[in-house]
Amino acid sequence: MAAASTAPSGISAAVVVDGHEPYAMFEATQVTPTGARLSGPLLLEIGEAFTVRLTRGDTVVELPTTVVQVERQAHGDSTLVVTFAAADGARVAPLCA
Repeated sequence: MAAASTAPSGISAAVVVDGHEPYAMFEATQVTPTGARLSGPLLLEIGEAFTVRLTRGDTVVELPTTVVQVERQAHGDSTLVVTFAAADGARVAPLCA
């Protein structure tokens, strides 16, 4: 992920599960057209796929992601690095501004 496209904090990231309300449990500390860094209490494993809802103000984007890196903390939140499909880059662009 390109550091030049780092988004400011204030982007929440919720896990979306069919039939349930999105569960906002992450803060997106970085968002680029190809992926994001998500900080929060839920620890997923490399290779796990899920749908994420990224929200900042009135901008809301839902898209599939895959976990490619996990940074575990001894106490507290962990960080997940997730990727988006190349075709979703334009959908994420408003959050990268």
